[in-house]
Amino acid sequence: MNGGALSSLEGYTLISRIGEGAFSTVYQARNEITGEHVAIKAISKSGMTAVQTANVRKEVAIMESLQHPRIIKLLEYREARDYHYLIMELAPGGEMFERVLELTYLSERLARHVIIQVAEAVKHMHANGIVQRDLKLENVVFEPMPIFPSNIAEKQRQGDTRQKKPEGAFIPGVGAGGIGRVKLIDFGLSKVVWNQATRTPCGTTGYAAPEIVRDEMYTKSVDMWGLGCMLYAMICGFPPFYDEDVKVLTRKVAMGQYEFLSPWWDDVNPMVKHLIKNLLELDPRRRYTIDDFMNHPW
Repeated sequence: MNGGALSSLEGYTLISRIGEGAFSTVYQARNEITGEHVAIKAISKSGMTAVQTANVRKEVAIMESLQHPRIIKLLEYREARDYHYLIMELAPGGEMFERVLELTYLSERLARHVIIQVAEAVKHMHANGIVQRDLKLENVVFEPMPIFPSNIAEKQRQGDTRQKKPEGAFIPGVGAGGIGRVKLIDFGLSKVVWNQATRTPCGTTGYAAPEIVRDEMYTKSVDMWGLGCMLYAMICGFPPFYDEDVKVLTRKVAMGQYEFLSPWWDDVNPMVKHLIKNLLELDPRRRYTIDDFMNHPW
């Protein structure tokens, strides 16, 4: 493990590396004064352009402005000769993507527990004029909780040959499957737009809205598409749009080509499908808003 990135950061002891991106590495560290465990995103300045530097400062400004229990908190920002450091609260459960893979997929009530918390974060962002632009399971982390035994046997979905890992008892307002409180992370692609449209192509293709991959003007509604992709993936364990060929994947997203595949979706509540259909609506003017989402009967 290379701890060189933290060598110029005083007051913190490196514990482990927990994530890596194209330009940054995320570490778990301990505050030497308080003993608090934190996550530190170290962004290398090597080869960084003026635009990329401005984007780091924009990410910091957005995080400082977003104070919400469903959004990871920026504790401190430091700049050294070779690195930018974003020191954040730690959600020790890790990424939701990995947890969904471990559980095979999530029960409907656990998926609801997760997606509502993510939506609360999105609602706060949209109320402050900010579009997240990269909503995906990899950008959601959670605080772990014990798995309590359940007196009710978990029902295997008919026709699904995969062996689902037990989630245990669901505790309303607390969680299940080891997933407690949920927090949104990574605001490197976020932007203040208020009610204006923007055009910058960005995000992850499998989760990006059609208007983004078609290089059209778009608004905060792209985040609603991202919520739909996340909910779909949690319910069945795989994303609505996938292809190993990026060009084919891009075409599928641009045309909104997805299905509720059998047998994985056969036993799923029709209200879940109704919600996803309205989130994965090709026309952004007809797509659900965050308030529509919150008011949905499911």
